[in-house]
Amino acid sequence: MAITAVLSPVVLAGEAQADVGCYGDYCSGMDPGTTRCAEDAKTIAVKELTGAILELRYSPTCKTNWARYHQYPRGWYFGGSPLALRAVQDTGYTQTYTFKLNEGAKENETYWSPMIYSPVKLVRAEVALSCGDKGILASIADCAMNGVEKTAAG
Repeated sequence: MAITAVLSPVVLAGEAQADVGCYGDYCSGMDPGTTRCAEDAKTIAVKELTGAILELRYSPTCKTNWARYHQYPRGWYFGGSPLALRAVQDTGYTQTYTFKLNEGAKENETYWSPMIYSPVKLVRAEVALSCGDKGILASIADCAMNGVEKTAAG
């Protein structure tokens, strides 16, 4: 008598399996939206900025991180414009989105960096801002700090 076993993948309730366009280190440098890695992403670190929000995102399916920046309506605030948005691994490996020269971020728009495959390393989100737009004293402090805002590493 022969016994035949049929094996099939098991998906537990509540666990969505995204059909993504990359996996692992092949995701590094790729867009989280076009690869569909953003579909199951979670925000794991946040830094509120004047007029904007900086987030560190993580996809459990793709095991990747990326930086995300959302520009609120500026109103009367004319602070520093973003120059570059980066996801920075604790090893120093970096993926960068560079804003168009003399354009910065548009109101109510969201921008993101390419992804970093990082299942075990810590990653932080950074945005480099132009300095000198906040008044003389604030500009001095802003430029002395290189105009870089960071999230906690996650």
